[in-house]
Amino acid sequence: MNVERFRSEAMEMNQKTTNKTGEDGYLAVLRIPSFTVLLVGRLVSGAGQILFSMATMWYILQLTESALAAALIPMLPYLIYAFLGIPLATISDRLPKKQLLIWTDIWRAVIACILAILFLTGSMLPWHIYAANLLIAILGFMFNPATQTVIPAILPKPAEQLAPANALLNSSSKTIELLGYALGGILIAFISVQSILFIYAITFLLSALAIAFIRIPATKVVKQKGFSGFVRDSMQGITFLFSNKVLACCIIFGAIINFAGAPLHIFTPIFANMVLEAGPQGYGLLQSAFAAGSIVGSLLSGKYAKRLSLAHWFLISYLISGASLLLMPMVPNLYFAIACSFLLMLGLALVNVPLVTSILLSTPEEKRGRVMNSMGVLMSGVSNPLGLLLGGWLIEAYSPSWVYMGIGIFVIFMGTASLFVRPFREDRAGHTSHRKSSIPSEI
Repeated sequence: MNVERFRSEAMEMNQKTTNKTGEDGYLAVLRIPSFTVLLVGRLVSGAGQILFSMATMWYILQLTESALAAALIPMLPYLIYAFLGIPLATISDRLPKKQLLIWTDIWRAVIACILAILFLTGSMLPWHIYAANLLIAILGFMFNPATQTVIPAILPKPAEQLAPANALLNSSSKTIELLGYALGGILIAFISVQSILFIYAITFLLSALAIAFIRIPATKVVKQKGFSGFVRDSMQGITFLFSNKVLACCIIFGAIINFAGAPLHIFTPIFANMVLEAGPQGYGLLQSAFAAGSIVGSLLSGKYAKRLSLAHWFLISYLISGASLLLMPMVPNLYFAIACSFLLMLGLALVNVPLVTSILLSTPEEKRGRVMNSMGVLMSGVSNPLGLLLGGWLIEAYSPSWVYMGIGIFVIFMGTASLFVRPFREDRAGHTSHRKSSIPSEI
């Protein structure tokens, strides 16, 4: 697929550049029963996932008194995604989607119940916790690509409705994340771990029940036989992404930025403590600002996704986020840092919805799972762990302020560099000329 073909497909999505609330507004999407049921199911199970992760990590910390042993709990999904994300998506693409969604939810509930029983009987061992988290991560990485395949299929007008649908999914999951960790800490303090595990199981059973009532059209399945055929099928996601010059540039730029920004996960609490002198409360406020910025950025880009090309969104995203990082340490004030943190994540979130929407609309349904997981693996599954290793070195060599400013300058540089990358330049020019040609001559 070349740039011109991709642009023509993207232009089909952009034919009606004026948002008509009756066709593609958020309220209109929420009136679609199948989407709303799927959204609620994902929110409920997402809240349960946060509880599960917190409860098991806290239990391991108490049992072993090792921060490293506890840190392995949130690290497991990243490792699974990096090494097995694409093969799991290939399996997902080969299976009936409705049955897959229901059974992955049911099996996650079963695993949680088994853990709860082990707790009640006093038979729990650390390896049980790690095995459960491993299996649940595997099931999740089969569930997620199936969901991404299903969403365009259940929308009556995917070209108009997919962007706001993706924005609602992103913003609502961030809202659950923002509230979930705060409420999770309270629940862990007042109720037992086994009770939390049973709650977790119930959330996935409710999700499975909700999906059972959704009418999901059968999606096309194309697969090659044998192990070599499975390998070739698995590579089709990467091949598809790099067959398009615009998407290839998005992947490369995204991976570089994720690599550069990963050290912020390490430096944010240090910045809050050493530079802002705000302690854990300040760190919590910065994390809340990150989540709030992601929510607002997703909603903004969902509403206006069709107004700009992907190249435009990348440029705006990097300039806003880079400037926020550059300015934050210049004024060591908590409230200024909160505002910059909000703008940082708003900027980064602006590109997510247009990118995901463009890829989903241009990808054949039988490849969507592999393409989306390939995008995730290439952009974050490999670059984030490498970036965290970089952060471990930087933390010993430089102050948080210099790291923030350095990353900010680099992000601004990458945004500016995108102006001179030919596929991005052609994408911006093609989108602008199409918008001009689509304006009625009477106006």
